[in-house]
Amino acid sequence: MEEHQSAAFRRSPGRGEYLVRIYVQLREHKRVVRARLAEKMGVTPPAVTQALRRMARDGLVVEDNDTGVQLTPQGKAMAEATLRRHYLLERLLVDQTAYSWATVDQEADRLEHALSPELERHLYEHLGRPSTCPHGNPFPGSPQEQMLIEARTLAQAIPGEHVTMLRVTEEGEEEPELMGLLWECGFLPHTQGRVLSVDTTAKILRLQAPQKTADIPLALAELVRVSGTL
Repeated sequence: MEEHQSAAFRRSPGRGEYLVRIYVQLREHKRVVRARLAEKMGVTPPAVTQALRRMARDGLVVEDNDTGVQLTPQGKAMAEATLRRHYLLERLLVDQTAYSWATVDQEADRLEHALSPELERHLYEHLGRPSTCPHGNPFPGSPQEQMLIEARTLAQAIPGEHVTMLRVTEEGEEEPELMGLLWECGFLPHTQGRVLSVDTTAKILRLQAPQKTADIPLALAELVRVSGTL
């Protein structure tokens, strides 16, 4: 039943999910196009076209041949509000109930639509006014937002470098292999590791992490942001 419900949720994304997806890609400096939206959201290109047409009619998005899909100020505000609720629920589940760090993203997706403004304000205060989600992604408008967004990737680290995990991108949170690897080796936000080697032929980065050494595909290491020193 759970797998069926999850698949159905992915096939029928709501307007808020579209807006957040567009917002996150734009925040990561990626060009948003219909084909990429369809791929990442697990829907058909015609479904994306229809959704974008409705959102454009409602004044939430605009499309341009050169810049791709963009959010209007109203669309951006709605996306940020949804993302804040999502991050608060992730913090609640991880910090207060010890829910799995690796899979909490999906649970927050299911719950975020039911969170009232009153409960949202209460959670924000109760959780100590957090500035990031448990995976290190910044709340919109938080003081460290730009630094965290612009941080370099783990794939850019060099052998011998000591790195501190800053965040797993939203795209990375959707990669079960990556989330499982990070959780098992204990390389989470604010923890440190040491890059042992980077094999550009096998496309593997070997990381000495707090709990054990992990071999991380370079394609997945691109989805982890770090700071580091030699």
